[in-house]
Amino acid sequence: MFIFGDIEKIVGKGGNALGASKTEYTYHGKTYSTESYPIEAILSPEIRDVPYSGYGWPPNYETIANTDPDIIIVSTRSWSREGGDAERKAIETMRQLGVPVVVLNEVGAYDQDETKVVYKEIELLGEIFDKEDQAQDIIALLEEQVQFVKDRTKDIPEDEKRTFLYAGISTRVPGLGGGISYVTGADQLESILIEDLINAKNAFRGKGRQIMSPEQIIALDPDVILLPTAQGVHTPDELYYDERFTALQDLRAIRERNVYGLPLIAYRTERLSFPVTLMVEAKAIYPERFEDVNVGEWVDEYHRKLYGVDEETIHEIKKRLCLEWMDDAGY
Repeated sequence: MFIFGDIEKIVGKGGNALGASKTEYTYHGKTYSTESYPIEAILSPEIRDVPYSGYGWPPNYETIANTDPDIIIVSTRSWSREGGDAERKAIETMRQLGVPVVVLNEVGAYDQDETKVVYKEIELLGEIFDKEDQAQDIIALLEEQVQFVKDRTKDIPEDEKRTFLYAGISTRVPGLGGGISYVTGADQLESILIEDLINAKNAFRGKGRQIMSPEQIIALDPDVILLPTAQGVHTPDELYYDERFTALQDLRAIRERNVYGLPLIAYRTERLSFPVTLMVEAKAIYPERFEDVNVGEWVDEYHRKLYGVDEETIHEIKKRLCLEWMDDAGY
């Protein structure tokens, strides 16, 4: 909506809050701190003041009704392939307000090519707001980044594919049946994108998200461990040095220092930021194929092309994604 120049048409918002949040994390021994707004609120400070209908399902219907919207736009990317009953009920309730409700996407709806979920969302918004040309420009930029990664990794033979583990090391996990980390299965969107676009292989071939014990993770012994941020910002330093993970120190990925933290992006809502996550993952898994790519500089250039904003705003976006460590590490 910012790119379309239609930000003033947003009269209310649900999902992730628009307030500033403080995040501290340590990467390679250096502590970073950021207190900033979500990307949309960095780009358009005025959106911080729109009514907020809450996070999760159901939303606050009274708040939505009081904004007197002409249209309600719902994103469903966080649905599982089998789930979504609460979301569907909420959509039906919103339709009773008497205005059109547009459902942008649904995981698994586009012939298994999950990148189309993102592209279709942008395309639909372009049609709704009569900004088809701008929408196609955004899609072309995203496709360019995806193709760049695919071209670098497409010729990797099956027996040379590196394995990864998508491990959510939430502080809430210890004590849950002897578990030490959430692990994402091969049927989940994050894994599908990595396998299809980066040509790597999820070490955990199961389904859903499971809490695993140290013994289970050691048995998988992945080449690379990726740390998502859905449960907060977690970095390699935690796995390397925190006493909670003493039992994992024999893992090859820990011994060889092949653990990488992913950008701070709210639960399964990458959207325009998914090429950033993809590039971080690609260099983490196949560093020799991206030796010439400074991902920190690439991230800045991508946001420069995408949003057309000044250098201060570009830096604020990088801080918000908790990627400042890249510049210091030369990643």
